[in-house]
Amino acid sequence: MGERYDLTHNLENVVLNELLYMGYEVSAYSHKGKEIDFRAVKDGKVYMVQVAYSVAEDKAYAREFAAFRGMDNSVKKILITNDGVDYSTSTVYHYKLKDFLMMDEL
Repeated sequence: MGERYDLTHNLENVVLNELLYMGYEVSAYSHKGKEIDFRAVKDGKVYMVQVAYSVAEDKAYAREFAAFRGMDNSVKKILITNDGVDYSTSTVYHYKLKDFLMMDEL
């Protein structure tokens, strides 16, 4: 049982399963060398989704938002965390995990 318990990885799996359940086509994506957890497509609309347990620490915040930097604003950029604080910006929508799980679509 030498495996490390990784909350963010487990949350990514939850989000992936939920996106698939909602009918999105989901794939991993890379933008300028930065990993985007999921590229979700449904009805011709494209969503870039980052998942993190928390972005309360500056290092985590910078890492998660850096993946979206320089990305075209024609796609909706979404960050899903377990944080209680809203980290939305003018270009990135922040969803709390519990709220995301209650949604029918992005």
